[in-house]
Amino acid sequence: MENNVTVDLDPGLHEALKKMATRTSCSLSQLVNMAISEFIIDDEYLVLAHEVGCEPLVNYSELLQERSVRLDN
Repeated sequence: MENNVTVDLDPGLHEALKKMATRTSCSLSQLVNMAISEFIIDDEYLVLAHEVGCEPLVNYSELLQERSVRLDN
């Protein structure tokens, strides 16, 4: 069973997610679920990506570094 949640994203992060969704043919929901899963349980990330049929391009930490996003803001 899925839960609907509203999340406020930084506009730059939202744009990056939309571009990644286009490149990977994944939905934003799939990408967010994968990113959260990696953040919480790093070892489960590749299993989750395989289950939803997406090819992960970068891990969440690399994405944050690439986008110069700080978690402490």
